[in-house]
Parts: sequence; structure tokens; C-alpha cells
Amino acid sequence: MPLDELEKLSAHLGYRFANAELLQAALTHSSWCAENKGTVSNERLEFLGDAVLGMAVTRHIYDQYPELSEGKLSQLRALVVSSGSLSQLAEELGVGSNLLLGKGQITPDEAIPPSILEDAMEAIIGAVFLDGGWEESASLVVRLLGDQIETNSRRNNEDFKSRLQALAGQRFSAAPEYLITSEGPAHEKRFFVDVSINGKTLGHGEGRSKKEAMQFAAEQALGHFMDEEQLNNDMMR
Repeated sequence: MPLDELEKLSAHLGYRFANAELLQAALTHSSWCAENKGTVSNERLEFLGDAVLGMAVTRHIYDQYPELSEGKLSQLRALVVSSGSLSQLAEELGVGSNLLLGKGQITPDEAIPPSILEDAMEAIIGAVFLDGGWEESASLVVRLLGDQIETNSRRNNEDFKSRLQALAGQRFSAAPEYLITSEGPAHEKRFFVDVSINGKTLGHGEGRSKKEAMQFAAEQALGHFMDEEQLNNDMMR
């Protein structure tokens, strides 16, 4: 990969590598290695980065939110380190355009699977840890995910499921129904939820627990009602 491209990504990260080969390794997917013998994938860096990410977020929210219980801290951490947060961050930083991928991973629409972006983001965090140590890597995590931590800390204190239950009862004399599915092995299971009222699907959510996925689905459904109310208000003006 051209050195100037790595430097651009480093600038977006806000971290300059002493050993640029570590960043290169973090951007090397196993599918590339299968087609280019002698290269090493980012899988070990991903393993390391996952641990650094979890600890950095844990320490930060422990210090910043002394009022939160252990359960609330766990929920907040899960929201912040979810695959959706990391893949979105990777897209914002332009990680995808710098990935070394095998031909089999390139889709017709050239969209990179979110799971690959998530893995690469974790590998980059692992690379920063090896290059600059704990303080640099923890600082990187907080800097890049700070806004999401703040947003999710507010969201974490809201019970969207209860609010939707009350709203559905008031408007329709009905209760929301949640359709829950899951995929993945037991230790990495992800849950998917569709919430409907009177047979009409109004929200979708996903997460690492049923509760988290249901909260996201309920939040989206509440957003639907807010948009509908805003439209009605605009029409009455």
C-alpha cells in the first residue's frame, strides 16, 4: 500500500506510527493472505485490539460516570463496542479504502461487509497498542469513540420499551409485539428484533443481548411516531 495513503489514514486517526508496518498489517485481511503467500493477516492484531478496546472503554466510563451501577456500565460498554459502532467509525475514517482484500471479498456493489470493517478497526487499535503502548491506545479509543460514549450514556438511561408500551396502549389499546431471532455461536451471539403494533412493523434493532436489541427496536418505533406527529403538525400550519 502506498505510504502516502497510510499517512492519510494516520492523520484521520490522529496518531502517527513509529512502525508503519503495524498499520499495514492491521489492514491486511485473511482473504488477501490466501491469495498472496508470505503475508500475515490482521487476525492476531484484531484479537489484541478487542481486549484493548474493551478495557479502554471500561476504564473511561468507570471514571466518567460514577453514578452508573454495574449493570448500567455493562450496558453502556456493550453499546459502545458493538459491531455497528465500530463499522460506522471505520467508514468515517476511510478504513475500507485502505484494506487489502482478496478478490472473493469484493462484492458487485463494492460494499465491504461491516464485520470486516469492525475487525480492521480492532486490529488498528491493537497496532497502536504495540506501537505506542497503553496510554496512546486508550487515548485513541476515547478520542474516536467519545461522542458515541456520550450519546449512548444518555440513551442508556432511557427505557424505550416502557415508553413504547405506554404509547401503544394510549393510541391503539394494544401492546407492542417483539419478534426475536439470533445468529452466531453462543459466545458471540447477536440478537435481531422486529417490533410491531397491530401487525405493522415499526422498528428493528440488533444487539448482543435480547434486552439491548429490544431497546433499539423500541427506540426506532418511537422515532416513527415522532416523525408522524411532526408531519401532522406541519400539515396543520
